[in-house]
Amino acid sequence: MSYNILCQKLVKRTMFPYANKSSLKWKTRRPRLLSEFSYLMPDIMCLQEVYTKNWIDTYDMWFKREGYGSQMFQSVYKSHGVSISWKKSQFKPIDQLCLRMDQTASVCDETLKTDNIALIVVLQFIGSDNDSTSGLIISNTHLYWKPSGCYERLQQQILLQRGLKTMQDKYPEYPVISCGDYNTTPDDAGYDLLTKPRPVKLNEWQLDNLLPQSLHEDLSESEDGSDKETENQPLSYSEMASLGTSGETKDAQNKRRKLEQEEREAEAQLVRDTKRVNNLVATLQSESKPFKSCYATYADLDPTYRTEQWPGEPIYTNYSLWKGTLDYIFYAPENGLSVRELLSLPPEEQLKPGIPNDTFASDHVSLAVRFDLAE
Repeated sequence: MSYNILCQKLVKRTMFPYANKSSLKWKTRRPRLLSEFSYLMPDIMCLQEVYTKNWIDTYDMWFKREGYGSQMFQSVYKSHGVSISWKKSQFKPIDQLCLRMDQTASVCDETLKTDNIALIVVLQFIGSDNDSTSGLIISNTHLYWKPSGCYERLQQQILLQRGLKTMQDKYPEYPVISCGDYNTTPDDAGYDLLTKPRPVKLNEWQLDNLLPQSLHEDLSESEDGSDKETENQPLSYSEMASLGTSGETKDAQNKRRKLEQEEREAEAQLVRDTKRVNNLVATLQSESKPFKSCYATYADLDPTYRTEQWPGEPIYTNYSLWKGTLDYIFYAPENGLSVRELLSLPPEEQLKPGIPNDTFASDHVSLAVRFDLAE
């Protein structure tokens, strides 16, 4: 199971204007979340946006009472993190790796500027102490949230893949399952690079979205969005063009030269940033094998979740002011792992106009998969 449970500290009325006041309060959300956990009772549960305070006073105690072992990890800069819990009757943890995707990490000689994390836990099946092939590698992450941060998320994906590779080298027979809120839609470059056979050919739109945010700054506007042109400029650009440079005033000439310099700098920055993007794309493809997404064909099972924007994946896993798919359960098809069953997603009528509501405690819906593991 993978579930972004919505950190209580992040709940603001302005984020969920459609929700009634009661559905946003912790005393209301808490029993609904625990009820959902109790109903599903998965063997392994991966949670994102786990508020530290609520982990201590609620989640950790619930997991212990229900017979789960758990590991929780958070960024030192945030009030929430991710957790992986497992039924102690079926698994025992034998290894783990905590990944910090912040200023302490670098990818392709660039230091990261984000504050995200990932947690990897290696679980061995109970009763298989002498069987080195009987276990699972589980990862859980919550990647950078800004829609324009595709470049930063690609850096983070590389770090996660490297962490998984470290564990795969130690436990080569263990299947890999990677859960999380990837903050990546199925039409993003990041999704294709995670799931498609190599080499992946990205379209122009995907490549453009991968460019670092610095390139998308509007050089013609000031910080408050106002036009930099002043009333003292005697000629418009069209007037200057008709007269030629000989007709320019000194102010107009300075402005033209400044604009030309900005254009040259932007072109040079585009060349540098395109090289950075190509380097990241090549690195991810060379260092990892493609995953499969468990819900990649969900729309075939439930056509009400189909969208022309992306085939297969559900039309949404997040249903708030913005609606779309951000959450995934990926797995490596090697080592005998295959999908048997998927948890059905709720009908849209139960979610309108948005969640949280009187039934659902988070702005995301939970995903759950039943796997078969070949002997």
